Amino acid sequence: MYLNQHMIKKEIIPLLICILLLLYSIGITLLTDYVLNYKHYLAIVLTGVSTIFYFKNKKMFVYVFGLTLILGIINLIDIYYSNITFSIGSINFNPIFLVLLIIYLALNKKQLNEVFPEKKLTEQDLTDKNRESEKLIKSYQRKFQSKPESELKSIADKNSGYTEEAKTAAKRILKIKDRS
Repeated sequence: MYLNQHMIKKEIIPLLICILLLLYSIGITLLTDYVLNYKHYLAIVLTGVSTIFYFKNKKMFVYVFGLTLILGIINLIDIYYSNITFSIGSINFNPIFLVLLIIYLALNKKQLNEVFPEKKLTEQDLTDKNRESEKLIKSYQRKFQSKPESELKSIADKNSGYTEEAKTAAKRILKIKDRS
């Protein structure tokens, strides 16, 4: 099968490392007395599915390979014939998968941003947020109306521990009192 140069990019590096480690592990088990267990077989399946998705459906690749790496980090699957782990409490972590996840995240920023885009505030969201903020300010204005000017100034101070809405309310009351 002829693969276009543009189809294979740097984001495949973590997947290729997984494939190479699995092939090495299979070779070791064929030539020695090491035996693959269910963790290896599950890793072979997930890596195979990830490879197919890499070429057929990039979005599913991001999900499946990300899941594969997470399962590997928490030691539910393994790609290396010898199980290398470290423990924090009762949970075992696989450093190979941890390194692969870091490489994967570094090389797949564009794909991850496409699959998990940042939620942009719509004009309606901004309008709703401003309306809620204005309600809060008016509520604080009613609450602060009877406070003395010195207390209002301390509330309005930028370093006071009050919310922005409370500070705004205090400033508005001070402006009204200054006009009077």
